[in-house]
Amino acid sequence: MASERAVNVVVDEERLTAEMNAYHEWLETRTEEVYKVAGEARAKGFDFSDSVEIPRAADLASRTEKLLEDYLKPAPDQEPLAIQDDLRKLLARVDRETASIQIAVDVAKKMHALTADVKKSIDTGLRVGLAVLTEAVLVAPLEGIGDVKILNNEDGTEFLSIEFCGPIRAAGGTAQALGVLIGDMVRRELGLNRYIPSTPEVERVKEEFGLYRAGLQYKPPPEEIEIIVRACPVMINGEATEQIECSGYKEVRNIEGARVRGGVMLVIGEGLCLKAPKIQKHTERLEIPGWDFIAGFASKGKKDDDGKENFKRRLIPSNNRFLDDVIAGRPVFGEPGEPGAFRLRYGRSRASGLAAAGMNPVSMEAMGGFLAVGTQMKVERPGKAAAVTPTIDIDGPTVLLENGTFHRIDSIEEWRDVADRILSIWDSGEILIGFGEFLENNKELVPSAYNKDWWAADLAESLNQPNKVEKFAEIIAVNRNHLPPGLPFNGAISRGGESPLERSLRRRDWNRYLRSLELNWEQNQTICLEFGTSSPPPWNPWWSDLPLSFAPVLIEALMNSNIEDGSLILRGVVSDWNPNQKVEDIGLEKPSTGQWPRWTQVENHGVVKSSLMVLGIQHHHNQGNIVIPKYWEPLIECLGLKIENGNVLLLEDTLPHVKDRVAKIHQARSVIDEEKGRLAKIENLRSEKRIQAETAARQRGMNIEETEKVGGKAAATIADPGPPDLKGLHAAHHLLDDHEVDRSLWLIRKISQLRWEDSAPSRVGSRMGRPEKAARRQMKPLVHALFPIGDFGGPQRLLGHASNQGRIRVEMGVRICLKCGRESPNLRCHNRPDSSNAIECGGKTKEKALRGKRTPRRLGQRTSVQLDSILEVKRRALGLERLPERIKAVKGLMSYNQTPEPIEKGILRARHNLSVFRDGTARYDMIDVPVTHFRPKEIDTSWEALFKLGYTHDVDGQTLNNDEQILELFPQDFIPSSKAIEHLKATCDFVDDELIRLYDMEPFYNVKDKEDLVGNLAIGLAPHTSGGVLCRIIGWTDASAGYAHPLFHAAKRRNCDGDEDSIMMLMDGLLNFSKFILPANRGGRMDAPLVLTTRLNPSEIDKEALNVDCSWQYSRSFYEATLEQPHPSELKSQIEIVEHRLGTVGDVRGYGWTHDSGELDSGPTNSSYKTLETMVDKMSAQLALGHTLRSVDVSRVASQVIESHFLPDLRGNLVAFTRQKVRCVRCGHSYRRMPLAGKCIQRKQNDGGLSRGRGDDSSMCSGNVILTVTEGSVRKYIKVTRHVIENYGVDSYTKQRVDWLSESVDSLFNDDTVTVMTLDDFF
Repeated sequence: MASERAVNVVVDEERLTAEMNAYHEWLETRTEEVYKVAGEARAKGFDFSDSVEIPRAADLASRTEKLLEDYLKPAPDQEPLAIQDDLRKLLARVDRETASIQIAVDVAKKMHALTADVKKSIDTGLRVGLAVLTEAVLVAPLEGIGDVKILNNEDGTEFLSIEFCGPIRAAGGTAQALGVLIGDMVRRELGLNRYIPSTPEVERVKEEFGLYRAGLQYKPPPEEIEIIVRACPVMINGEATEQIECSGYKEVRNIEGARVRGGVMLVIGEGLCLKAPKIQKHTERLEIPGWDFIAGFASKGKKDDDGKENFKRRLIPSNNRFLDDVIAGRPVFGEPGEPGAFRLRYGRSRASGLAAAGMNPVSMEAMGGFLAVGTQMKVERPGKAAAVTPTIDIDGPTVLLENGTFHRIDSIEEWRDVADRILSIWDSGEILIGFGEFLENNKELVPSAYNKDWWAADLAESLNQPNKVEKFAEIIAVNRNHLPPGLPFNGAISRGGESPLERSLRRRDWNRYLRSLELNWEQNQTICLEFGTSSPPPWNPWWSDLPLSFAPVLIEALMNSNIEDGSLILRGVVSDWNPNQKVEDIGLEKPSTGQWPRWTQVENHGVVKSSLMVLGIQHHHNQGNIVIPKYWEPLIECLGLKIENGNVLLLEDTLPHVKDRVAKIHQARSVIDEEKGRLAKIENLRSEKRIQAETAARQRGMNIEETEKVGGKAAATIADPGPPDLKGLHAAHHLLDDHEVDRSLWLIRKISQLRWEDSAPSRVGSRMGRPEKAARRQMKPLVHALFPIGDFGGPQRLLGHASNQGRIRVEMGVRICLKCGRESPNLRCHNRPDSSNAIECGGKTKEKALRGKRTPRRLGQRTSVQLDSILEVKRRALGLERLPERIKAVKGLMSYNQTPEPIEKGILRARHNLSVFRDGTARYDMIDVPVTHFRPKEIDTSWEALFKLGYTHDVDGQTLNNDEQILELFPQDFIPSSKAIEHLKATCDFVDDELIRLYDMEPFYNVKDKEDLVGNLAIGLAPHTSGGVLCRIIGWTDASAGYAHPLFHAAKRRNCDGDEDSIMMLMDGLLNFSKFILPANRGGRMDAPLVLTTRLNPSEIDKEALNVDCSWQYSRSFYEATLEQPHPSELKSQIEIVEHRLGTVGDVRGYGWTHDSGELDSGPTNSSYKTLETMVDKMSAQLALGHTLRSVDVSRVASQVIESHFLPDLRGNLVAFTRQKVRCVRCGHSYRRMPLAGKCIQRKQNDGGLSRGRGDDSSMCSGNVILTVTEGSVRKYIKVTRHVIENYGVDSYTKQRVDWLSESVDSLFNDDTVTVMTLDDFF
């Protein structure tokens, strides 16, 4: 892979290699220390296993072997197959997909040789292949495949059936499809025939697709389903996942049950259909027969050249999918491509990439405070979503104040000073998105703005000779010695030459210097003429936003202006302006489109002020005049004007150019409209022919397919002769396309002698997605002890409440004590040898053997437990004076064995107010955000402490000696939210207490404050995975998010588009995690650390991380190429990404960034969505922001919120109310209907004594029975919906729907008693 690098990768290899070696050695030493202590504790026999249950794995090969250890055993009492060495060799030779296929076949053959069991061999091989495809991190190899079966075709031959389950979704389409291919290759090797489906089996799949309601990226039509099911060599089967049942093909051979199988839908729709090109690549390369059908899907969507002259439009296509489901309280920040929305800027900050986007902290505040670090934004491009992180090197918002002042806000303090005086947020600022995001999402690049980044790259490549650098120094009036040394790109500083690293850093330093320059107008003009650059901001207004017809009016106003004290003053142009004005006649004819774009707001401000704001020219009002204090010179240069004696005079008349262009645009629209009319007539004629033919066909008794063919042939008889003037039509399309892109920029390029590039060609629409999060993970309700108490604990499931009842009967697994021989449901025998002495037997127990050949789903039986005496024994054994007042337990256990964890652990957790998750660990959830570099002061850790952790040098190779230096993050270091400190400290205190009181060992953590937590190891884990990743805590952020290296997030099979993951302290996981307490249902092994990755290998993690930018700057050729909107793969060799560095130390270290982040926790601490209390407050803030944002149509947002959120919720709540159950407040039992007794009639649970008769009330619970859905929950959105309608207005249809549903609610809850009326009541 390293030999295929297309860019020249330069890093400080010697230093970085030494640092990484020391880092890995530190991690391994500390990990071994933790494992040793945990192993000693486990060996004492208090847990399910006497050894640690989280095995370590250093790479994909060992991770695969350990994750599938149980499946790799030929027999339960035999050692598992050793596959990691073979897999490691394969991965070194071929890509991961090919390796997965080959290792699956090899493992299946080896297993078959050992067992002669075809079914087990295929199952093992398939799971191994799927594990390799999913980096052995996802749960798909364990839970995504329910079973493989050997079934019979109708002719009696045997075939392979693979049962896919719901968790296969996590694997992704490629792994799903390749799983089918692997199954086919393995069954061939083992001699099974292909699958020959019957017609009912095919039709059953078609019916299921019609009934399937869950989201699919692609839902194939019936004809495609038939092709796949009939042609696929193995049967794609599955478990029932949906409640809905098939009725047409309910009972079909080889398919169990009538319910819809979600796994089948996923594998066919998102796997074989969408990933057909990848499957075809492997089937052709490996020459696998029977897969020819996949070619039809691989070529689907590819258009043949029809001979027509087409052109690629310059206009960027808008994408409004992110607006499909606007949610109440979560604002829209900009509509698709709308001026005023975030302007795209290419690059990566220290804290962006891997789907995270950078934004100026002022913009985060300006968006109503709805954006904080980690908040998810749904975006128009390039992906679906992005987490927000701060970036200070990009523009913040530009605002219009109530007094008419129009300027950009550059600091949080300035924003807070003017926040209550803002009339409009005219421009939201910039959003930073890297090249790698477009590459990862397979989306075409969009044109770059000509900003300081492009200008610096432009100028740097022109400064390729010493005399040019001297000339440049002269222009900017700077001594040559004060410039960076050498040339920006070529040549060396001295004749002796320089190292590649020095050359790379020199280029970086020149780029930074040029971007930081503040030029005056004369310097800018001279540089443009001398070196051929365009004008950078702030000398480059947003010309492409200005309607061409506005230019003459603006020129006229400028000619009546003059210069005073360096400011340009436009006289009398806002004498009648006020914030609420509405100009009926703006003095211009209507445009060819019929109305001026909404975002010009010309009816509110008049042509002149609107023009200046559309151009982004900062100004203020003074006695009816507009005063432009600076950056006004481009107006004079570009509009054919000049300055003489402080007055503005006409240099070149632009009006003829404008009139000619406008006339041509009108003519072009006329040509296109005529062509549309001609095509409409032809289509009408074809429709008539089609209808006539189809009517006749139906009368002849033809079926639907035959009728459609007849209609199509009839319609085809109406020929399209084509446009009368094809060239003229193409010219019209080109002209309108150019005009929609350039607008007034066309005129500026025609008039000015300077070069002008578009400063704002690309806007990105967006809305708020999920809010940021940093909170402890807890089950609902909170749990301390994984110990079952049924309903004896009351509504709050309190262990103390249950113990007050003495003996309780609950479902628990039966075990036999190896010491006393008596039954006990616990891991250690709870029976007392002497009933008068509060000391338990304490012998180790084992599961009681099952009678006969029963295979129950779970092993639990109704068991009597003397809970009060057990708790008293445990209190004494733990050395506690009293038990915690509130110990929350569970009603029942979902594990197979149904054996509880040691109750002592629950007692100690309650003592430290620590919640437990279902696997026995204590976790803290945080939104994932990336960071590659940081300053010690940003993470609240001293440089001295970081030096001890291996951060000996800063990013420039200088020895670390202060808190301001920028350090590069080690790939497995983690910066959690400071909100996690209390939880993590409590976890450490609990673990120490556990070691002391339960295991009789020395404490491990001894944490007194947050500084003691720094340097400790933890496990990062994503919810849909089964593999944790080792990490080290090095500091804190006040943001509600967890900062980590992009490689760390990718190793968890995550990106940073708003996902949240958890961390747990390593010792807590090693001591308290057990796979024996995981739920036995499907998906029970998800979100569990079944294996721990101790070292990251970029070539073995999710490929998205390989597309993260590593460059210090982008090249001029890149910016120029974006104007053609190419596919990013065409420019992949121009931008350095992680993939280019594979096989070197540079794949984990030595990353560059283009823009600085500033403080990592800049912006609001929490989004307004979390700080505002009621939905009315959130909704009001959402719409108030939409009213302020120029790029948002607030009435449209209001309608969408009502349509996509309130109305469905209201309908759903009405249905839920009518179908609700009733619940007992005492025992929690639910009833479909209210009991006739008016109270709970459940029998009381007892300790096994005789119960009284049913008629005796003392034997019943008799608790109050209440509704589970209340009137308030149904009405909750009606008030806010009416508030929205009254204040923001919606269309009549939406209003009527709201009124109708509101009346339905009133009818349901109000008294509808019929009033007897007489005729007198009507007069």
